[in-house]
Amino acid sequence: MSTTTPATTVAAHAAADRAAAPVWPLRIAGGLLVLTPLLVAGGFATSPPQASDSASDYAASLGADPVVSGISAAFLHYGWVALAFGALAAIAMVRGRRGRVLTVVGAAATAFGAVQMSGLLLGDHYLASMANRVGPDVAGAVLESLDAGVPWVQVWMLTGKVFGLLGPAVLTAGLARAGVIGWWAVPGWLAMWFLAPTLGSMVGVVATAALTVLCGAPLVVLGVRMIRRGSPDVVAAGRAA
Repeated sequence: MSTTTPATTVAAHAAADRAAAPVWPLRIAGGLLVLTPLLVAGGFATSPPQASDSASDYAASLGADPVVSGISAAFLHYGWVALAFGALAAIAMVRGRRGRVLTVVGAAATAFGAVQMSGLLLGDHYLASMANRVGPDVAGAVLESLDAGVPWVQVWMLTGKVFGLLGPAVLTAGLARAGVIGWWAVPGWLAMWFLAPTLGSMVGVVATAALTVLCGAPLVVLGVRMIRRGSPDVVAAGRAA
């Protein structure tokens, strides 16, 4: 008499499906996570200097060199895009129940925040163009009216910042709980967004870019492990097991 139950049969089939699933998407997503801090660092390094934090000076800095401003915005935009794809794929790194809920919630929050933040970078291109056509004062006034007078823009910016900042922290906490990465990754990620802007005002954009790469180490480590998980020898060992 067979001792195989429907539950064990379903579990065996699920394990076989996971073993046969293509692994190249995981390797691509891992590469995107490795690129994320490098792209963000490139955005900071090419960010044009501004005389003050006022909206008009911000518009003037973008309009002074629209090409460099566009490159900076593109680096930052694609850094967020890479993070969105990589975060969602990181869910596949959790094999058991431990840390799965945190990882899924963190990945979803990260992807949402990254999408919100990436969309905001389009405004840099418009501000640079307006600064050279109607003047930085008018462009700055338009920016201030949007930030303060349009509720949807305020919600967009706030949700982007909150989810973009806390989402990866929850994601790395879930992955740490699952044993995929160490707990050091959580404060490491938060340090990038708290230290980089603060120190950047004192030591300059190049040093800020270097600090961003350093504090982005959690994403790099996770990305490398995702690439490793999708390597042929690891996949072969998993299928044999």
